[in-house]
Amino acid sequence: MDYRRWGGEYLTEARRLKKRVDLLRRRLKEVSGNEEVLLFRRAAMLEAMYLECLHTGLDLTGRAEKIEAERKAEP
Repeated sequence: MDYRRWGGEYLTEARRLKKRVDLLRRRLKEVSGNEEVLLFRRAAMLEAMYLECLHTGLDLTGRAEKIEAERKAEP
């Protein structure tokens, strides 16, 4: 299993989600009422997805580094 590639895919998706969250947060300043509530909920959900992808991506790439270090240390 290629943890580095898999982690990279998660980190790429995290970057996409972060850009979208940032865009929604900027739009929040321009709306009010029910639209604001819906937009805030959407941004919060996407931010949770972003954090999950970021955490998973970092975990997987860290696991890849650990495996590579162990392989180099083997005789």
